[in-house]
Amino acid sequence: MNTFILGNHLHRNVNESETVQEGDVLIHKQQWVWSDRLLVTGVIDAVEAREGQLIPVEYKKGKMAKHLNDHFQLCAAALCLEERTGKTITHGEIFYHANRRRQRVDFTTTLREATEAAIASARLAVNLPIPAPIEHKKKCDSCSLQGICLPFEVKQLRMR
Repeated sequence: MNTFILGNHLHRNVNESETVQEGDVLIHKQQWVWSDRLLVTGVIDAVEAREGQLIPVEYKKGKMAKHLNDHFQLCAAALCLEERTGKTITHGEIFYHANRRRQRVDFTTTLREATEAAIASARLAVNLPIPAPIEHKKKCDSCSLQGICLPFEVKQLRMR
């Protein structure tokens, strides 16, 4: 199955912004989160209110592992939620479709600091000069990353 289609299929139950009650858990789906301090915004797949705690939840199509980027994404959402609500969020969960299990991610001091450092690094990278495009037209024409790299557009911008 196409990974884009699979991703849409997996998110079909959380892609609508709504709140549902499942037993004693209140689930807020597709929640916008933002931080004025960190200057980031995003959407978290779900935020569960369970036993007085807010638990951010992300849904991923892959297998359970220690994917640091997934942990950063989840932790960044928690930092945003903490700023908005004033509540401390101790952990989040990632549901991996391939394993059909949830992985608990504790928001340790180390993970919080690494997440904030990654955000700061990304902000610095945005201000770097645009690199020169690769000059291989045949390779660029068949490259799957052409829509992201935009070599011909970058070349035009640099010529101005």
